[in-house]
Amino acid sequence: MWTAANPGLGEPNEILSEARLRSGKADALRTLQIQLTGAQSQAQSTEWTAVSRDAFVLRLEALVPEIDLLIRGLDAQAAALETYSVTVDEIQGDQRLLEAQRTTADGDLYDLQWRRTDFTMQSNLFAISTADRDARREEAFEKVTARIAAIDSLWQELSTRRSAADAACVSDLGSEQVLGATAWFGSNAATRASVDDLIARVNALSATDLAVLIATDPGLLKRMLGTTPETVSERWEQLAEPARLALIAGAPALLGSLNGLPALARIAANRLNAGTRIAQIDAESATVLDSLKSVEGYFEAMAKLKELELEREYLQAAEHGLIQLYLYDRDGSRIVEMLGTPSFETRHRITYVPGTMSNMGMFYDGSVQRLSQWFVVSHPDTVAFVYKDGLFPGDSDGPLGGKIGYFGESALRTPVGIADANSAAFTERTGPILADFETGLNFDHLLADATSTAIGHSWGLANITSAEVAGAHYDSVVSLSGAWMPKDWTPSPRTTYTDFSYQDILQSAQDLGVVGDGNNPRSSEAFHAEPYYQGPKPLYSVDGNGTFTVNPSVPMDNHNLVATDDVNNREVLRDLQELIYE
Repeated sequence: MWTAANPGLGEPNEILSEARLRSGKADALRTLQIQLTGAQSQAQSTEWTAVSRDAFVLRLEALVPEIDLLIRGLDAQAAALETYSVTVDEIQGDQRLLEAQRTTADGDLYDLQWRRTDFTMQSNLFAISTADRDARREEAFEKVTARIAAIDSLWQELSTRRSAADAACVSDLGSEQVLGATAWFGSNAATRASVDDLIARVNALSATDLAVLIATDPGLLKRMLGTTPETVSERWEQLAEPARLALIAGAPALLGSLNGLPALARIAANRLNAGTRIAQIDAESATVLDSLKSVEGYFEAMAKLKELELEREYLQAAEHGLIQLYLYDRDGSRIVEMLGTPSFETRHRITYVPGTMSNMGMFYDGSVQRLSQWFVVSHPDTVAFVYKDGLFPGDSDGPLGGKIGYFGESALRTPVGIADANSAAFTERTGPILADFETGLNFDHLLADATSTAIGHSWGLANITSAEVAGAHYDSVVSLSGAWMPKDWTPSPRTTYTDFSYQDILQSAQDLGVVGDGNNPRSSEAFHAEPYYQGPKPLYSVDGNGTFTVNPSVPMDNHNLVATDDVNNREVLRDLQELIYE
């Protein structure tokens, strides 16, 4: 605490840091305010089903003006602290100057008192009288005394200025209780508190305090919710409904990717994330044409704009509730779309994992969801998840495909990315991610008791069986021309395994033993497999000389056909339906 003897006591830089801290919190709340406004707009749509619509809307309507008040309070505090920092810095500067002046004046007075000052003028031809010297000394005493008095007066003004600055700052800081009950969460006590204590305190916060906490202390939320599906599920259950709604509205990016959270909560969070990504797309699209420097650049820009527009249309449907995103991270090539709505009437849960070359664009155009959609439309008691969490083989050339390069592709006569599809190391990375996803679904009360079926097309089966190695369990595993299983995979005695395939390009490669070291569904006793289905076009043609020729497009067409709702795939669909539902 400063005193009259030291009116400049204090650290202006630390005061300025406090001002910047409040400015940062105000900026965080401005971001939250934008999110809340968007969430309120979306929640008012008739398609909103993921959380209690009325409670959500009413809460947001009350929060938006309160958050605005908090922002103004934080801005006022930041401005007050900035002014206070400048004032203290100025007082310190003036104090140093006065201290130097007082030191000089005190020295002059000391010399006068001890008669060290010589009042004889060196230019005088004659010595001055004693009376003249005394007069000059008296005059010097008066001047130095006046200087000291003036310095003391200015010093007193410093104290007055500091006192006024303190009063003004305290008044401004006390005008808004912007941190309210959340101040405790920034204390040392909070860092030592148990998770149960944190959750209890969060549940006791008002709606406004919850919004402030979420916006200004995101690290606390991660600590509170945990990272494993088990802890996320357990702690979500401990949270009161107001806290859950606040988390969805204030931290959708975090909640939209947390395994262990109920599916409906994640869908609600990702509706908000879709709106955020749309704003990013609009900003990115506006800058694409600005970078054009050549004709080649023009066509690249047009392709990029088309890609962004497809993503935007898809996300706009998600924002309006027409598409349900369980996971969405464009930069990470992560997307899981949910079809159907979990409820206490849900009896079947399907995880569909597409195969090699699957990318984000296939979700945008709807091609990869067709089979799962067919099941959900035909059976309303079914919820299906179309899964792609990260790069798949051949997606953007894949991690290994880029190492093969053009010449490797030409030599293999296969697209770059096939190496990933046949790589044990690749599935060792992807399997645990899928297993973690499945664990999260098992903690959802609306899905936990549903019969679980995993359907893998092509490489998708390798991903599913590698997830089994990592601990995932399914009641049924279906191979749609599945590629292979890991060496350390063993079938579960509690799981039914079935293969549905046409004669296709993958089956031919499996016959040569070059896929998964020969460990594939047709060679495994664990998988029940009927004879190959007959495709709409013959695999071979016979010329006039009786020579058999492979029809070039049929092997690949058959491989893709098995994972569609195409009318030519009706026999597979019929048998799949019998397997899952009868």
